[in-house]
Amino acid sequence: MLLDTPRGMDDLLPREMALKRRIEDVIREVFKLYGYLEVETPTVEYYELFALKSGEEIRERMFDFIDKGGRRVVLRPEVTASIARLVVSKLKAMPPPLRLGYIADCYRYDEPQWGRRRRFWQGGFELIGSKDPLADAEILEVSYEVFNRIGLSDQYFKVGHVGILREILKSYHVDEEVQDRILTLLDRKMIVEAFDLMRKNGVSEDGIKVINDLMKLEGTNLRRISIEASDLLSPWEGARKNLEDLCEIVDLAREGGVESRIIVSLGLARGLEYYTGFIFEQGIPNLRIALNGGGRYDNLIELFGGKPTPAVGCAIGITRIMQYILKNKVEEVPTPSRPRILVTGVGEVSKKYLMRVARILRTMGFGVEVEVLSRRLPSAIEYASKNGMRFMIIVGKQEEAEEKISIRNLELRRQVEVPLSDKKRITEVLAEIERA
Repeated sequence: MLLDTPRGMDDLLPREMALKRRIEDVIREVFKLYGYLEVETPTVEYYELFALKSGEEIRERMFDFIDKGGRRVVLRPEVTASIARLVVSKLKAMPPPLRLGYIADCYRYDEPQWGRRRRFWQGGFELIGSKDPLADAEILEVSYEVFNRIGLSDQYFKVGHVGILREILKSYHVDEEVQDRILTLLDRKMIVEAFDLMRKNGVSEDGIKVINDLMKLEGTNLRRISIEASDLLSPWEGARKNLEDLCEIVDLAREGGVESRIIVSLGLARGLEYYTGFIFEQGIPNLRIALNGGGRYDNLIELFGGKPTPAVGCAIGITRIMQYILKNKVEEVPTPSRPRILVTGVGEVSKKYLMRVARILRTMGFGVEVEVLSRRLPSAIEYASKNGMRFMIIVGKQEEAEEKISIRNLELRRQVEVPLSDKKRITEVLAEIERA
């Protein structure tokens, strides 16, 4: 007993520790590449922080205890709630958007098995302050980038939108707490129990049939699923708007360089109750559990006493990825790095062109942030300067039509127009970054 670790709590031997550090290095490089600032929160938090909205599954599996001061505390089971607390308590003065990243150990009283340990590590990306689909698409991009750099190129995404189901349930006056319980049952694949709970709370058989039909819509043919779902959702305008948002997120992610298979699943649910809209999982074929997951949580910061603040993020399962790599002997992790550039649009430039420009610059090795708050140019310049960026890429309708970009040197206050296809010239203009 003295020489054993508690069940589900693992020692990391030198080889495992080296792998963990390499994965963390990749995550931190992607923090830099996309402009995420790393933060750290305590391992021990108050019970109420997670009991409020983290979900029944989390509440049932927390390591909670009474400290010597008589307060009920927990070993954190996840980190998003801690990030929301941090934003409300200490980062209120920072202008949006906030791009925050973390690497943290978490604890859940799960039954130990492959992919489920009682102590595990996560790496997270949280984009706070923007409701634009560009922000959701960026979370897919950073997830894709991390997996690619680790060597998990045979990856896929499964995407959905809990707002579609919530809008239908809301039309039957199902309160939010019951909605959360229904989504938890769906996440656990307890479909019969979920439908019974719907009936008990006033959802008609026609409504249940629509939900059942929606849950069967899954695949990679976005257009087909969109058409069929739109027909089913004709009585619910809000649900149709959420479907349109989901389609736009997928389109933007594609334009931003996400080349892996994207499965649209309108029956997808996740166990965390704070999700309000877009949700996703990321995995490897033939692996029964996800290696990454996340989504939009637009109400959580307000729930903790902050202003209404949209937010979206993900939590990459470092421990699960380690287990997969060690079992399947995936190749080692590369660690490139570059400073940041801000890409912003003016006028009526399309979001897809912004994503395309950013993707091309990143493939050239430059760290890039995309402006997701639709700020006017002077405000975007101010943001870039305050955050130590030396260059801005400015694109408008004319640049898009001519397949060009305008590169602005913020220190020298001069601007050069360059064809987007002329990578050599772009590199020359941005060469000062390399000497900085």
